[in-house]
Formats: sequence, structure tokens, C-alpha cells
Amino acid sequence: MSTDTTERALRVLGLLQARPGWTASELAADLGVTTRTVRRDVDRLRQLGYAIEADRGAAGGYWLSRGRAVPPLLFTEDEAVAVGVGLQRTATLGAGADAESAVRALVKLDAALPGPLRERLRDLRSVVSHTGGLAATVPPEVLTRIAAAIRAQVRLRFGYPPTRSAELLGQRRVEPYRLVAADRGWYLSAFDLDRDDWRLFRLDRMSEVTASTLGYRPRPDQPDPVERLGNPPVGGYPHAVVVRIEAPLDDLLQWFGPYRTRLTAIDDHTTELRTGAERAEYVPGWLSGLPAPYRVIGDEAVRAACAAAAERMRAAL
Repeated sequence: MSTDTTERALRVLGLLQARPGWTASELAADLGVTTRTVRRDVDRLRQLGYAIEADRGAAGGYWLSRGRAVPPLLFTEDEAVAVGVGLQRTATLGAGADAESAVRALVKLDAALPGPLRERLRDLRSVVSHTGGLAATVPPEVLTRIAAAIRAQVRLRFGYPPTRSAELLGQRRVEPYRLVAADRGWYLSAFDLDRDDWRLFRLDRMSEVTASTLGYRPRPDQPDPVERLGNPPVGGYPHAVVVRIEAPLDDLLQWFGPYRTRLTAIDDHTTELRTGAERAEYVPGWLSGLPAPYRVIGDEAVRAACAAAAERMRAAL
């Protein structure tokens, strides 16, 4: 099949997967072709192994049913990238048979892809680190654009809000180093040229990501982005959170997990938590789950948010 024919067949398959039934006229109108062309595309898909049923007649209705054999999978470029990243994640974080199956599938996918797309996916896989959980959705073209910039060692420019509540986007100029797929989303570890420091950026908060033609030399002091995600710098948040907890340090270590480094023993019976928050109103919710009595020391915005939450709870009772 030619490139145009293949792409149209993919669109037909996508439409048939999107809803139970289509008439030939509906498919033709959506694709901008004749009903005769639709019938040819359906025949091609059947030859590839897809079980497509049809109603005879002028309307020529079609629907996708379950076949007895697994047909070859047809992916768009973005879908192939998403599958490749998912398989790498399973191979990296999985165990036993799941990890082994993911590795075998990656090898097959790599062998089946056309050259440019294979290189695009390899670029992405080579600069991604994985940590537990599932990452938030980010468009594949953004991932591959950033990955290509990392491999080429060129600067990136993008819009990024200083806080989640900010309406205006600030422009950031960075040297990109590593992508991380984490439970809280996709992150970019980069050196911020305007702030002269290392930063972690959430990809779902970026806008208008553009690769520059300006290159950079790798810096020798690159931090481990996975470790930084587990221990984010408090100074990087708009609000400081300081809480005195009436419990020994050892009793709290397991509850805080990777964030245990934020804890300091004041005495044998008291522990201080020092961390940060992007929005003060987020703090009361996660503090309410603490397994011991506590007192909020600061900052003032956090104390005010906790007081307002307490009033709402009292009013609810």
C-alpha cells in the first residue's frame, strides 16, 4: 500500500474502533473519499487480518468484530512512541515474566519501525529515567522534541507558570539533561540559565516548547533527577511548611517514606517536619492524615489555610 493509502486505512480502522457501526456514506464523508474507496480500504484491512463485518445494501454498514487470530497492529507515529515508552517502563520497573515479555516486545517493535521513527523512539528511550507509578499524560511530540534536544545538547525555551495559580506564563531558557517518568507526572531535569541553578520542570505545565540552535557543554555537577524527585528542595516552593509532630522520629519514618529526609528529631517525643507547597490550601488535606497530633508553625499563608479548613470542618458538624 502507498503511504496515503496506508494512512487512510489507519483512519478507517480508528473510526471503526471508536464506535460500534458506520455506514459507508458516513465513512466516506469523514475521509473525504467515495464509498467505493471505503470498500477497498475495508478489503485491505480484512486482508491484514481485521474482522470487519458488513451489512449488504446501498448504505453498506460496517463494524469491527473480534477475530480468531491476532492481526498485525497498525500504529500512528504518536501511538508507536507511546507503546515504546510504556514497554520500556514495564521492562524497567517490572519483574519476572512481565519484564521479560516487555523486553521481547521492545525488540520486535524496534525491528518493525521505519528508520526515522526508530531513531525518534531510541532518542526518547535513551534519555528517560523511570520511577514508580504511572506518569501523567504528555503529548508524544513534546516528549520526543525534548528528547531530541537532550541528545543533540541544544537549549530549550518554553512557557512555564511560576505557580499553579499564576495566569501569566514566564519564559524559561534551559539546558535539558534528563526526562523522568514518575508517579506525579513527567519531569525534565535541566539547568535554568536565568536562575543559574538546576531545576525540575513538570512537562504538563510547559507550553510552546521550542528547541534552540544554541548548543551547550554538559555540566559536571548534574544531579540525580530521580533522587531530587524524592527530596525536592524546599526553597523551590512558594510556601514553606513547618510542622511540629508529637511523635518520635522513628515512629514517623515509614509513614513519610521517601520524604523522611524532611523530618528532624527535636527530642525523644517530638519531630519537626520542614517541606514546601505550591499552594497553601493544599496543605490541610495531607496534614489531616498524620498519625499523631501536630502543630502548624508556618508559614503564615499555610497557617491561614489550615485555620480556614478547620472552620469549614466545624461548620460542617
